[in-house]
Amino acid sequence: MSPSKSVADSSKANHEGTQRVAVIRPVRADDFERVFNLAQTADGGMTNLPKDEDALRARIDHAVASFASNAKEPGREVYLMVLEVGGEILGTTAVFSSIGLDSGFVNYRVNSIFHASEQLDVRIKRRLLVLTHDYTGAGEVGSLFLSSEARGSGLGKLLSRSRYLFIAQSPEIVADPVCAELRGWRAPDGEQPFWNALGKHFFEMEFEDADVHNSANGNQFIADLMPRSPIYACLLPEAARDCIGKPHDAALPALKMLNQEGFEYRNYIDIFDAGPLVSTKKEKIRTVRESVTMPVEIGTVEGGESALIAAGRVETFRATSATVSVSHETVTLSEDVAEALQVKSGDLVRWVR
Repeated sequence: MSPSKSVADSSKANHEGTQRVAVIRPVRADDFERVFNLAQTADGGMTNLPKDEDALRARIDHAVASFASNAKEPGREVYLMVLEVGGEILGTTAVFSSIGLDSGFVNYRVNSIFHASEQLDVRIKRRLLVLTHDYTGAGEVGSLFLSSEARGSGLGKLLSRSRYLFIAQSPEIVADPVCAELRGWRAPDGEQPFWNALGKHFFEMEFEDADVHNSANGNQFIADLMPRSPIYACLLPEAARDCIGKPHDAALPALKMLNQEGFEYRNYIDIFDAGPLVSTKKEKIRTVRESVTMPVEIGTVEGGESALIAAGRVETFRATSATVSVSHETVTLSEDVAEALQVKSGDLVRWVR
């Protein structure tokens, strides 16, 4: 039985006695080997899921400490979660409490600038790349990665939307606005036109090396080495200009889901690969707005509807997708779904269609 088939509709099946309900939960230290193996299958550009063993272990350790920190407000916490099905880890997702507090969160804002000459009767509008820290201190959702074998099963939506249920459960520990960065476009052969035209000249290293360094050591070196003067996009090669705000082909489904949740592109891009940054306010996120809390009833689900359900807060947070029955007073879950969420009758859960 493939992972995709086993979780295709509400993630329910049994395999040699093992419960196969897909559940999102906080990462644990003993997940390292499975997450490391998953990271090896990711394409370049997944900064928050590094292939470097030391960098990944440090991120997992930081996440474990974040969940245990009992934070009361946004700080340096990173809440990395994994998608587990029958003991296998098939994906990752994360909520960043407040980004860039140590060395700033750096990106380019794409401004428009207008030049005009009455003498020549010429009017020209140009794009200007301006280095900014505008999103320093914002919340972020990221680290979204799903193993190739599990794609097409609906698990991508579960990974994505579970982050918003996490925010809805504990809004006080996530800063406003909330942003998301998407990987920038690269050629089928792996070439990075934007990096080759700009970043490479200042960092004197290949894109993958800069990406690994960023994963392992943070982005202070970006602020140290990038030119502080605005850059006219028209001075870049056409292939590099075409990358500005253009997501990686593999990131298009993620961008679509972000747009459906209310995230918008506001002319901010990554300084490495020019991938788009999108953002919105917490209260405007669709899943946050539409989700409600109700007490649980455990029993047979008949004539129900598809839903995402979350239970617990922060270190006890768990989420899954399932068919549920909803009345005016309760939401009915099957026994295996209740077990996956670690809830009993009468407990409160948050659910959304």
